[in-house]
Amino acid sequence: MKSKYSALALLILTSLSLSSCSHVPGIPCLVDCGGGGGNATVSFVLTATPPDPGKGLSIQAFTATITGITLTETSNASINVPLNATTYIADFNRVTSDSTLLAAAATFPAGSYTQMKVTFSAPRVTYCTQSNPGVPGCAAGTLQSVSGMAGSATITVNLSLAANEKTGIALNANLGNTLTLTGQTVTNVDLTAANVFTMATLPPSSTKTDLGSGQLSHIDDVLGTITAVNSNAITLQTTTRGSITATANSSTQFDTSCASPSVNGCVHVNDVAIIDSVLNVDGTFTLTFYQPLPLANAPGVLDLVEGVVIGVPGAVNGSFNVVVTDYVFNTNFSLLSGKLSLGDQFGVSALTPTPFTIISKGLSVPAGSDFNGATDVSVVRAGQTVAIPVFAIITLPTTPVITAATKTLALRFTRFSGTISNSASPAFSATSFPPYFGISTPQQILTTSGRLSLDGVSNLTSIPTGNTFSTTALYIGPPTSPQFSALSVRAH
Repeated sequence: MKSKYSALALLILTSLSLSSCSHVPGIPCLVDCGGGGGNATVSFVLTATPPDPGKGLSIQAFTATITGITLTETSNASINVPLNATTYIADFNRVTSDSTLLAAAATFPAGSYTQMKVTFSAPRVTYCTQSNPGVPGCAAGTLQSVSGMAGSATITVNLSLAANEKTGIALNANLGNTLTLTGQTVTNVDLTAANVFTMATLPPSSTKTDLGSGQLSHIDDVLGTITAVNSNAITLQTTTRGSITATANSSTQFDTSCASPSVNGCVHVNDVAIIDSVLNVDGTFTLTFYQPLPLANAPGVLDLVEGVVIGVPGAVNGSFNVVVTDYVFNTNFSLLSGKLSLGDQFGVSALTPTPFTIISKGLSVPAGSDFNGATDVSVVRAGQTVAIPVFAIITLPTTPVITAATKTLALRFTRFSGTISNSASPAFSATSFPPYFGISTPQQILTTSGRLSLDGVSNLTSIPTGNTFSTTALYIGPPTSPQFSALSVRAH
């Protein structure tokens, strides 16, 4: 009798063991049913490789809506990546130098994955041409947008996830492989073209990053509205890429405009603000820098628009045009929500302006800037990115471009790529600026100790001469020297 019960117990134990581990046909899986058992936690970021700076392109915006990402197991089961926003608008120009969050702490069954599929819609490139070296601005009548088709791209990957593993993935888009060119003119954009998307695991090797142990990626210069404050954790909602919740610690820096350098002394729900953060291996975020934007919260401001300047300002009403690169719409009453998209041309008319400011975010800014404190748009230069608090919409019957009235401007960060000519620190030199900048000679780009994010290298001086780089930098312009101050640098 004892032998009979022992045999029965062994049979039950064996069945449970098989069903929990190996998906035996006809026996339901009971526990640890994930391709070997357990789950892994994976965070995803988006990056991009720019076109060759030597091609002389002047691209102000390159956007697409990412509608889905899936990973496929060796069993051919596809698992969706839970994107950080229902409608995720990717700004590929931005991610040449700054990674953006696609998904944080997503859960996947442990196992092997062989494919990643990216689906997208509405690819769009806004660009202009300028064939005269040293002449700033887009050549007259050359600014235009080229749209591509919706579609998908499937890439072969070799990804193994272990139970309880915490890791990250960088999805990279090679922008040069998407474009069909005739000289400086973009004639077509195709995200389904060969060799556009690739995948890399995070964190990168120690020679390819300045990040520390347990850190996956810099997520810098995120503009949005504060929607929650809970002890030292703050949540910032963007307009196009979802929200980020970051926790401050003793190393977090706060802008000098704060009443005190702390969450309680600086962060308020409904404020428009900018944060720098680090994505950690467990999918959490550490807040590294916080900057409120008082000009966006001033009385009478209805929306905030950021855009890169495409021409020398005109004399009529202090007006000039930008290509829109970011925005924050007023949640109570917006003039522009639903009417403005990334990559649109946008007119600015500065009426009796108050002094302009530079949003430096703790970076060193060379003395002598003619932008800071100015009240005349003649100091605004092609290639600069400005934040525009919108007070009213001006109707211009001769053009389809929306034009807004503002009372002030703030200098923000421009994303661009170039070629390293001298990789010294703290100021390196570069050439091959986008032609519409009007810069035909090598320029120094200043960096600030403790306020520089690096990717692709662990230190500036290891970038080879002639290497392509991308940067997020303040373009301050003459008469300062250097004319640029960089927040982040990525070597490609």
